[in-house]
Amino acid sequence: MPYQPAPYQPAEYVHPGETLAEWLERTGMTQVEFARRANLTPKHINQVLKGSAGISPEVALAFERVTSIPARYWTQLEANYQAGRHRAVEDEVLAKHVQLVDRFPIKSLARLGIVTRTASKVEQLRELLSFFAVADPEVLEDVWLEPALYRLSPAFNADQGALAAWLRLGEIRATRIATEPFDAAACRAAIPRIRALSMEPGVDWVEPLGEICASVGIAIVILQELPKCRVNGATRWLSSDKAMILLSMRHKRNDIFWFTLFHELCHVLRHSKKETFVDMKGSDISKELEAEADSFASRTLIPPTVAEQLHLLTNTQDIRRLAKELSIAPGIIVGRMQHDKLIPHSRWPDLFDRYRFVDE
Repeated sequence: MPYQPAPYQPAEYVHPGETLAEWLERTGMTQVEFARRANLTPKHINQVLKGSAGISPEVALAFERVTSIPARYWTQLEANYQAGRHRAVEDEVLAKHVQLVDRFPIKSLARLGIVTRTASKVEQLRELLSFFAVADPEVLEDVWLEPALYRLSPAFNADQGALAAWLRLGEIRATRIATEPFDAAACRAAIPRIRALSMEPGVDWVEPLGEICASVGIAIVILQELPKCRVNGATRWLSSDKAMILLSMRHKRNDIFWFTLFHELCHVLRHSKKETFVDMKGSDISKELEAEADSFASRTLIPPTVAEQLHLLTNTQDIRRLAKELSIAPGIIVGRMQHDKLIPHSRWPDLFDRYRFVDE
């Protein structure tokens, strides 16, 4: 489980004055006598009993000496009571922003244990704030829901809340991946090894890919997209020396997966650390940056001089031979030929590897 929800919170908190009143009744001591023994004024004790005065650490120590109830118990009662009061005030504030809940994939997040499906919208909003690690609804909107924070197109057709939740899930996983400080030169040097992993059968490439990327300062996270997310990959810097590449395996084909990986790797190597790049079909802003990332991925997988000769490939034996020479999966060559309209999309489907998540 990538995220643990906030612990149970009781519906009511007992003010320390109620506990003191019970102790006075049980012992038969008067307020005046208690005040004298605690070296406090009767007025102060009366205010504590009424709940209009709090328990400071000094007062808690005085209470401990008189009652033999530990000071930490009195201070915890006070802290819990004050938190409860503030929570009630917070409920009023959150109630004005519950419409935000409808912008997130609550059913999916409930299945992941992030929000409580049967809870009120106020409580669900509070759970969302904890999940997204923000203090209030305004910050939630500013940090996670503003399109300006991502390189997205005006025609972006994915659900913004689903995208934000997917990115946050990836971020949580990425923060738990230990990486070396980012090293651009080492990253470039590792590209041939990363590309060659596409030849590995099944998912044997997953662990070594993560290890290689972590060694150069990149946390690789492969995370199934949420409903209506419609995203292939994303890049985000978690710190100045740690990048995250988040991949969805949305189309399941190995050629698309490896192309997306190198597309995102270009963002890491060449583009701003201050922005989140989201790769999805139909994006048309920052065409120059996206075209550069596409070109980088294409050239990295199949050099231009080789790409010019792809039209000469006429059978699977030729494709497998070229794939072995390039140290890439045959499906990557077929995918490129389909993209360049050299062959129909129905040609040589058996050369693609299909990736699946274990629960699919």
